[in-house]
Amino acid sequence: MERELLGRPGGRSELPVGVRPWIRPTGGSPAEQREVGDEVRLLVGLHHLELGGSQLNALDLAVSVRDQGHEVVIFGNYQDEPGPVAELARQAGLPVIAVRHRAERLGRTMPLRPGLSRALNRAVREFRADLVHAYEYSVALDAFYGPHLRFGTPVVTTVYGMQVPRWMPRYGSLIVGTAQLVAETAAFRPPPALIEPPVKTDFDDPAVVDGQPFRQQHGIRPEDIVIGVVSRLEPEMKAEGVLRAIRALRLLDDDRLRLVVTGGGPALPDVAAEAERANSALGRPAVVLTGPMDDPRPAYAAADIALGMGGSALRAMAFGRPLVVLGINGFSRTCAPETIDYFLRWGFYGIGEGDLDPAPLAAQIAELAGDPGLRVERGGWGRRLVLGRFSLKAATQTLQEVYTEALRHRPVPGFRLREGLRVAGHKATADLLPATARQRIRQVLG
Repeated sequence: MERELLGRPGGRSELPVGVRPWIRPTGGSPAEQREVGDEVRLLVGLHHLELGGSQLNALDLAVSVRDQGHEVVIFGNYQDEPGPVAELARQAGLPVIAVRHRAERLGRTMPLRPGLSRALNRAVREFRADLVHAYEYSVALDAFYGPHLRFGTPVVTTVYGMQVPRWMPRYGSLIVGTAQLVAETAAFRPPPALIEPPVKTDFDDPAVVDGQPFRQQHGIRPEDIVIGVVSRLEPEMKAEGVLRAIRALRLLDDDRLRLVVTGGGPALPDVAAEAERANSALGRPAVVLTGPMDDPRPAYAAADIALGMGGSALRAMAFGRPLVVLGINGFSRTCAPETIDYFLRWGFYGIGEGDLDPAPLAAQIAELAGDPGLRVERGGWGRRLVLGRFSLKAATQTLQEVYTEALRHRPVPGFRLREGLRVAGHKATADLLPATARQRIRQVLG
């Protein structure tokens, strides 16, 4: 296993064995120059360092917590080279411990990745971390079986997916992103905290970002109506909606419409192939793939209509863009005053009934494309909603309350070990047995 410390801007150094992985960055907030004193030393664990909603939310919150006077270091794993999030963290003045590891996710029946648990042990010990905040359950379990079992270090876990596995630890602070998930998770463990994906509303602001250079760069005419998607292209969740959007564009066959997809990821080849078929059928470059952008704000600002889910959907609303929310299994729904209660309950996402017909999405796009006044109305309403409910400042305050609570509870070693055994057995059973069998034994394992 290889490990790197990304220090202050201008250099990246290998981290030899025995070298303490902590460099106080230059620049940034005044918190970086003050003594730690009684403030929290926080290690933020990311499940990878590529661009994605969970990683960007984690980084925004980490910087905001740092600016409250705490010491923060980012920990993340990578397969080939540290991804763009490592550089974004470094530019923000946060040190990064980047660990090369071949597995991005937990193996089947495995409750941890032993190499990453050992790396977390070392990072927590050498950084003298008071607390680990792990984003998504793979890193959370690496931290649970690493520094939590060994040192008793509290672990706060954020899950921004649509389900919390029942085999997750039944104690420790948990954060989820939707009210529905709070209710569902409270059925088998203490209720989690709710922190909806935060938005830096002074940063994601149409008044400070000009989308015209982006449009010109990609050959978009002033009269074109841009349907924008900013998303990491993951096969499991994101790619299906983007593929449906491309097919919806073919159905509409409107020369004014351009679908601009900003992002990269494992599903990019499939998306590119579908885009090529659509452009060939329509006889014009109707679909534009820009690739990933470290700062995608110009892509948001350039759009007339936004498609997306989760944090990307909220960022589009912050830019005052009317939104159609995408999900899986054929889900799409316009975000509007009459539908907002659904999204505030379930999150900016949805699960359809399996019909992948692009016609409903095409109709939702056509409604907005055909009515400039409606676009302005929905865009203004959406930005006001984000300003009032999803600000980074409010999320940071809630997060600090979660940290305070987590630091109060330190289970004894025997209790930690028993829970570790339960989690390992429960996860192995869940991975091996079909859903019907899992339902039958759920009462036994809890």
